[in-house]
Amino acid sequence: MNNQGIKTLIVEDSMPTRRMLRARLETLGCWIAGEAENPSQGLKLFRELGPAIVTLDLIMPQVDEMDTEGLFKIIRAERPDTSVIVISSSSKAVSSIPFLEKGAVAYLEKPFVNFDQLREKLDSLYPELSAHRGGSSAAMQR
Repeated sequence: MNNQGIKTLIVEDSMPTRRMLRARLETLGCWIAGEAENPSQGLKLFRELGPAIVTLDLIMPQVDEMDTEGLFKIIRAERPDTSVIVISSSSKAVSSIPFLEKGAVAYLEKPFVNFDQLREKLDSLYPELSAHRGGSSAAMQR
């Protein structure tokens, strides 16, 4: 972690969701180093930036023969210490279980209402996050 926070990459095809994730993750003490709108861009930025945390939308269009599952497998193979947070909408019938079984640290369902569980998970993985934001969870109680 640097003085900006834990380096994080957002891989999400929806611009409004990327904006919301950025705002919420920044309040948790993450530094958003990059954003990708598809798995192919996500792979490029993952390799360039080397983030500690990656948020990965499970439902995104395949681009250049790269889909979400392929990106997840590459992340796990190349940098197994990377914390992957998988995201999906409740209206989609995609199971997060295989991703969690293969090393994803958390699952978030859209629409996002409460980030308390994610904050607790990230605080347990990166204790410096709590110190970075002053140990207060008040910002998350909006």
